[in-house]
Amino acid sequence: MRGVFSKGRPLASPVSWTGIYGFFLLTVFILWVPSSGYQNIVWPKHLLFLWATALFVLGLVPMVLIQKARQSLPRRWTGADRLPLCLAAGLLLLFLLSALASPYPDVVWLGNRRYEGFLTLALYLVIFISAALWGRLGPLHVAGTALSALLVSALVLAQFLGKNPLGLYPPGLGFHDRGLKYSGEYLGTIGNSDLLSAYLTMACLYLWGAYAVSRSRVRLLYLSAGLAAWFALLLSEVAAGPAAVLGCLIICLPLCLAKGLGIRRMGEIFASLALGGLWKSVLGYEYQAGALTVFFSWGAEAWLLLAGVLLGLAATLLLRRLPEGRRLPKTALALTLAFLLLILAVLGFLYGYSGQQTSLQDLSQLLHGNPPPTLGSSRIAIWQEALELGLERPALGSGPDTYQFRSSLIFTRELPGGQMRRTSVDAAHCEYLNLWVNTGLPSMLLFLGLLAAVLLPAARRLRPALLPLLLPALGYAIHALFGISQSLVSPLFYLFLGTLARASRRAKSHMSPDQAA
Repeated sequence: MRGVFSKGRPLASPVSWTGIYGFFLLTVFILWVPSSGYQNIVWPKHLLFLWATALFVLGLVPMVLIQKARQSLPRRWTGADRLPLCLAAGLLLLFLLSALASPYPDVVWLGNRRYEGFLTLALYLVIFISAALWGRLGPLHVAGTALSALLVSALVLAQFLGKNPLGLYPPGLGFHDRGLKYSGEYLGTIGNSDLLSAYLTMACLYLWGAYAVSRSRVRLLYLSAGLAAWFALLLSEVAAGPAAVLGCLIICLPLCLAKGLGIRRMGEIFASLALGGLWKSVLGYEYQAGALTVFFSWGAEAWLLLAGVLLGLAATLLLRRLPEGRRLPKTALALTLAFLLLILAVLGFLYGYSGQQTSLQDLSQLLHGNPPPTLGSSRIAIWQEALELGLERPALGSGPDTYQFRSSLIFTRELPGGQMRRTSVDAAHCEYLNLWVNTGLPSMLLFLGLLAAVLLPAARRLRPALLPLLLPALGYAIHALFGISQSLVSPLFYLFLGTLARASRRAKSHMSPDQAA
């Protein structure tokens, strides 16, 4: 991968300008925090997103017009090439119709508590379309992401250990006071732990994907920064993140084997996964009466993870002997079948489980069609209500960012002092259901179609330039099954997805994705 500012490419070109904006999102936007800290972090960061994206669009339009006048815009495309852009345009139209038909006209344009009104949703699609036309992420973007991930991970570790280095928490509060002295969970430079989890998921997958195919002298920085992001993800204790990372790697591993991509470096990535888990496993802690006690903890889980680290290192020595680019389609098929058999075995075990372990009992009830509402931090109850709300207004929903006005769920929790904390729901905690409730079933289906129109061709045409983009896009799509969308993180997903669409299109025409349009 060459740099975004290649020799002969003017700085004032759509490709370079989109690259600058992408670098801003991956570095400055992620790292910047307002002086108000977590007490008021969403609006200032959202405002930064609005101003930066407006500046990007204002600069991009004249550059596109100049290129059009010079007849140097991209050549003809096939219908399949146009499909993602057409789906994005269709989504934009549905978002507009949903806002116009909403019974909450005062909030649908700028948004409610999450600031995800029509304007924000439209800007997401602008980022996607711009990246799909002119996006390209080079070594500068990977290095910037690595440095940002290292800084965010260092902050997360300090906060997990009870420190407050940037004064983001109010005086006397910390991460472990979550749900006790304040509602929600706040961590890192993003605030909401669910959103931080989505960022760290994309960061570690992007960095590991870049490490797998990069020949850069600083590629070990990518590996170590990915490990730091993975460790911070485990420290956040948001289950959706590790599930998304592992699910993404399991899906993509057979693809890489079949295409001969990154095989020689899979051992290091596997060892990094186990090493991050080992660090989290041995970091024991207790938090009582405002006092945090950290201690070294070693058990059976730590032994298993240590064995995983050693296995990964041993695999590294063996895989290094393989010829560069060697394809292993039979191994990929065997691994896929093994994964499927393992999944079936686990499902069979859970279906017939009759023991006393509460979490396993809950999963067994889920497979029997009777999921307990409290499963997954009460996500089952939220999803059940979301389905009911979606069926009430299936065509256009109730308008962007209006979920809170329709949800009647209230969760109560007794605090140590005997007080009761009541929490309302303002999102479906599944981005796909959230789209259905807010903007209608057609918009959710169109969004799923957009994902399929980008991810499936990219997987089929997988090349070294595509792998680092496919991993974070797919990882976020998995994370979205359990997560929330907000402008503090979602723009990065649309950047990766759009850039992947462009790289995949150019791979189809047997051109280097690094070439100018």
